[in-house]
Amino acid sequence: MHEHLQAWLDALVRAPQWAGLALLGLAVAITLLGRHGQRPLNAALLASAAVGLSLFALRGLHDWIPGIVAIISGALLGCFGFVALAWGTALTLAVILGGGSALLAHKLHFWWPAALALPAAIGLFLGVRHHRRLSIFLPPLFSALFLAAGAAIAFAPHARGAILWPLNDVIWALGLFLLLLGPLVALSMERDHRRRKRLLARTKQMDDEDLEKQLKSRQDDFERAFQEKSGG
Repeated sequence: MHEHLQAWLDALVRAPQWAGLALLGLAVAITLLGRHGQRPLNAALLASAAVGLSLFALRGLHDWIPGIVAIISGALLGCFGFVALAWGTALTLAVILGGGSALLAHKLHFWWPAALALPAAIGLFLGVRHHRRLSIFLPPLFSALFLAAGAAIAFAPHARGAILWPLNDVIWALGLFLLLLGPLVALSMERDHRRRKRLLARTKQMDDEDLEKQLKSRQDDFERAFQEKSGG
């Protein structure tokens, strides 16, 4: 397992430095937006999945066809993931669960479409039903992952100064991910707790105002009835 993870990390850090900086910027944006960070996260993951699938499925065709299809499909799915929060989260979760299961089945030499269908359907169901709860945990999870991966790509390789050279080791990279994950999840949960408190206080204030209006209306009715009775 360690050798496979190290091989994946070695391939990851060979990505261009701008890719690492982009991941760092995306992680910062997701974190600053709080639970609304689910929108750019959906957009980024869906657009990446569309681009990767287009380039993989259309390889071998005319040179420009895979690129054009990848750009169009990536832009459309990215916009969809950003605008449609519930269905965007559902589709993102379907891609994560279904894609992960399909890759695992492919590695194990199983028929990957069979492994894709059920996890993807479960992801769609959970995403639609629980997208608000997922928006508390998915953004910090991927923020920690993007921060660790982005730092490894941008600053770990020796060709780029090896500023963070320990991140060339998968144990250090996983350690950084776990170290970031705890505070980011705690921050997200604390933000959601404060949001709920504000919503509860606003609801209580609205109830008090409605009660005050009802009492005032009844007081006017009582005064009118008393005046009619006194006049009679």
